[in-house]
Amino acid sequence: MKKHILLAIALITTSSCLAQTDTIQYRTFKGYLSQHNRGTIHIPDILGYRTIKADLHLHTHQSDACVAPYFRVWEAYQEGLDAIALTDHQPQPRYNKNPDGNISHLQAMRDAEVKGITLIRGAELTSHAYKGNYKDVGHLNILFTTDNNRYYPRTDDLNAHQADSILAIAQADSVWVTTNHPGWPDKDSEFSAWLIGQIKKGRIQGVEIFNDQEFYPRAIDYVYDYNLAPIGATDCHWPIAWRFDLSRAHRPMTLIFARDNSVKAIREALFARRAVAYADNTLAGRKEYVEPLLRASLSVLKTGRRNKTGYEVAITNASDIPYTLADTTTNRLITAAPLTTTHVWITSDEMGRLWLVTNIYIRPDKHLEIQPLSLLR
Repeated sequence: MKKHILLAIALITTSSCLAQTDTIQYRTFKGYLSQHNRGTIHIPDILGYRTIKADLHLHTHQSDACVAPYFRVWEAYQEGLDAIALTDHQPQPRYNKNPDGNISHLQAMRDAEVKGITLIRGAELTSHAYKGNYKDVGHLNILFTTDNNRYYPRTDDLNAHQADSILAIAQADSVWVTTNHPGWPDKDSEFSAWLIGQIKKGRIQGVEIFNDQEFYPRAIDYVYDYNLAPIGATDCHWPIAWRFDLSRAHRPMTLIFARDNSVKAIREALFARRAVAYADNTLAGRKEYVEPLLRASLSVLKTGRRNKTGYEVAITNASDIPYTLADTTTNRLITAAPLTTTHVWITSDEMGRLWLVTNIYIRPDKHLEIQPLSLLR
């Protein structure tokens, strides 16, 4: 009898414990999730303009990439870009089989507005690599369109005759055109006679210097020879963080010097050729823009410490770009680390000489030159 009573008490006690309202029902792991705050890209404004960080060549699953249009907006927000263009290819099998050439732009508009990312409508016209049309036409990006369907041929292998007709329409519409990755896929960056003819007609305004991991030094000459804007872009078909090591450098992008971060202002700046191409901590473009960028980034102060051969200076870099200066007389290298102050000992002769900034190109084989003395604040 005693055993039965004890068993009954145990069962009642167990039931009571199970029914207690203070039992832990729910917990979360603190610090386990990414906050997805907006990032910051530290590259200074210059010449009274705002420096707009833009990726003008991106793909989505509405053509041959693997991410949704709105995801491109989220990536740009998290990294700290100001503007992007979704440039899906002319008709290919699409994620939802929608033939509308504007579909990726339309699907990203709401997120871009919420996240404060300027979304530029665009598309890419393509001819097949390694086939007959490619060396003439290549790939062309069209930006600032109002309806991509006006420029989409119903073919996936654009020939010169078709491209000529489309670019004539684009020119009449004041649409921006960039010739893409001139050295892909055969490492030959020379322009075709057809491309040069289109440029001379005023139908092409930009050329990619950087695309994905590729750098086309020859194309820097075209910036000067044909009055083109230098473009840096990812051409990304995968998630950005999957494709690029963002701990090493920001993604390839175009730095655009515009009055503000609006489609109208960015368009005006690009047509005025106020742009610099940027990739893997390297800049390429006209001296009139890369030099002000360097001067806005670096400042030199004398610390007051001296020795028998010279004195110490503090080089402060306000940008995310590590600038490397080379003294061609002594082969000495100085790297101004990003977002920090670097202390170096230097002689008066070295301060007065011209140094090469080895990660700034103003020609295929020519770097920007700078006198450290001129950076004294």
